[in-house]
Amino acid sequence: MTKIAGAQLYTIREYVKTPEAIDESFRKLKEIGYTTVQASGLGPIPAGELAAIARSHGLSIVLTHTPYARFTEDLDGVIKDHHILGCGLAGIGGLPTPYRNAEGYAAFAKKFAEIADELGRNGLKFSYHNHHFEFQKHGGKLGLDILIEQTNPETFMFTLDTYWVQAGGADPSAWIRKLKGRVEAIHLKDMTIIDEQQSMTEIMEGNLQWPEIFRACEEAEVKWYLVERDAGPTEAFDSLKISYENLKKAGFV
Repeated sequence: MTKIAGAQLYTIREYVKTPEAIDESFRKLKEIGYTTVQASGLGPIPAGELAAIARSHGLSIVLTHTPYARFTEDLDGVIKDHHILGCGLAGIGGLPTPYRNAEGYAAFAKKFAEIADELGRNGLKFSYHNHHFEFQKHGGKLGLDILIEQTNPETFMFTLDTYWVQAGGADPSAWIRKLKGRVEAIHLKDMTIIDEQQSMTEIMEGNLQWPEIFRACEEAEVKWYLVERDAGPTEAFDSLKISYENLKKAGFV
């Protein structure tokens, strides 16, 4: 199974704060071997300029993390920017804290189901990125299940994060399969134990069951595979390179 691996720019967020830094960072990512990216953690830059820089390095922007307020206050602008970027998935990085209860999940689902449907009418889709807290039960039901059940499977997608699913006590492969048709993008992130604590690490350097995860991704028809590491001892670009090389050795890219 060979897939194209992408880089989640949040990994190198300290290196993408200006247009010049973005240009240099994109050059480095292309040199490593990445061909797609997720726009996240960037400094201020117009969509047209970002799209031009990406094109100049042969990179495609396939997903964003867009602030909550832009979805609720400037949806027309979000739609316009994603069309300029040539990016079909408008994502959110996480559930705002006030929503993290039974009533909140339902309220968020109602609000963003409408937003997702409007994106759908404009040729786009919404994608929700999970952490571990969605695996807490509220009234006997997981927060993530509330979002799944109360939104439109045609327009409301999920960016499953392998590390955070595992951190929530769940099985990444099972959840990828459960959400078949609603997982167009996935965050590849490994988990290890350092000093008796869970820690993020490079792909195939930790304890997640990658062969099974990749089989599940294939079955679920995942389109975009985005390597990410939020924090860790290895320098960010070195981390992305290690993950890429490990994926390459495994025949994944």
